[in-house]
Amino acid sequence: MNMGEIAAYCIAALLLLLLFRIFYKPLKGVFVLLFQSVIGGAGLYIFNLIIAQTGFVIGVNIVTASICGLLGLPGFILLFLGKLLFTYV
Repeated sequence: MNMGEIAAYCIAALLLLLLFRIFYKPLKGVFVLLFQSVIGGAGLYIFNLIIAQTGFVIGVNIVTASICGLLGLPGFILLFLGKLLFTYV
């Protein structure tokens, strides 16, 4: 290896470190949002398995999973009341 290659590797490593430092917090937020949405979707799926015999089912999709995951129990109650309101009106 000559000095030019060593310098290029050092500069590439520094640029990679700089990009990691810049995008760390936004990517962390995206992964937290994704994780909470998956947990919310799993909760809705389990709810649907338990309550499916009554015929009352809340659809599991990206929007409902995100609402339930981000807002937690209040989000689930919001979905539940919305389903009741728009089903029996």
